[in-house]
Amino acid sequence: MLLGVTFSAPADLKIWANETGLTTDLLCDADRAVAMAYGAAESPDQERATRLSVLIGSDGKVLKVYAKPDAELHPEDVLKDLG
Repeated sequence: MLLGVTFSAPADLKIWANETGLTTDLLCDADRAVAMAYGAAESPDQERATRLSVLIGSDGKVLKVYAKPDAELHPEDVLKDLG
């Protein structure tokens, strides 16, 4: 399963997904709790998240964190790591 997490409001996420044709589920992290837990934000008042990707195993454990993933190469990297 692929999920995107952002600080944007749900209504804004829906508009953006429709404009871009994005089919990935997008989740709203308005209080920055998820971003802070995964290291994508340092405080609840941080305006923008640090872009990162987290690969989580079926057991719920973090397998790998990708700092500043390259959008074009990232899917291939993740598939390689999934083996």
